[in-house]
Amino acid sequence: QENIIFHKISQSVTTQILSSLDKMASGEKEKYSAFWKEHGRIFKLGYADYANQEKYMNLLRFNSSSSKDENELISLQDYVSKMKPEQKEIFFILGANRENVEYNLHPEIFRSKGLEVLYLFDPLDEFALSSLRKFKDFEFISVDLADLSKIDKYDNVTSKDNKAEELSQDDEKAFAELMAKIKAILGERVTDVKISKRLQESPACLVNPDDTMSSSMQKIMKIVGKDTSIPKKVLEINKDHNLFRNMLKAFKNNREDTFIRDVIEQLF
Repeated sequence: QENIIFHKISQSVTTQILSSLDKMASGEKEKYSAFWKEHGRIFKLGYADYANQEKYMNLLRFNSSSSKDENELISLQDYVSKMKPEQKEIFFILGANRENVEYNLHPEIFRSKGLEVLYLFDPLDEFALSSLRKFKDFEFISVDLADLSKIDKYDNVTSKDNKAEELSQDDEKAFAELMAKIKAILGERVTDVKISKRLQESPACLVNPDDTMSSSMQKIMKIVGKDTSIPKKVLEINKDHNLFRNMLKAFKNNREDTFIRDVIEQLF
């Protein structure tokens, strides 16, 4: 009801509840964790309560790449306290569950650089973070929209075994021709074929060509719009992967080798 008395009661009750939850979160962490598992999804709907946004964000909990399992949760403040020097973004990725996220290829460069990533298992999480935009001075960024040139400046925390040799000038030229061949094989099924900066161990991945919307958000919007078409992606390939180094040898030996087409079709 549009009544000033009810409005004041609502404000007072909300303030008291948030204060009570804040005390529980800081003093009785196991109890708050139990509360979160039971009511977290409803609580997340509070992202539109701008008057209490700071208190709301302090009470959010997420699984992350630093968690020992899917039951261990962290706060946004926990994440910020472990950030690397000069890091200005809080990175996240959406997936059905922890296993699904850890098999995802997009965060490979984040793992190699020791950058923590929030794991979001509920589509509502991304809507909430997109609406909030930032925590303190740190912007929320999906891993598939991150500026990889900024990520690459951090030192690797894992050493790459059997690092690939640098390609000769002739091999670089042949590789460019191989990429054109791959683009021709896939045709209109992809928007482009590029050398990947994000892949460290895997041979290839598909990425969203539209850098204004994450793949998971694009998927949600397609469901809402009842669009069942398969979106066209960019194929990113790991130039240093053994598979592509062997493919380069086959390509140099025979530009029309059916092995190349078979492997590309399987990868796609």
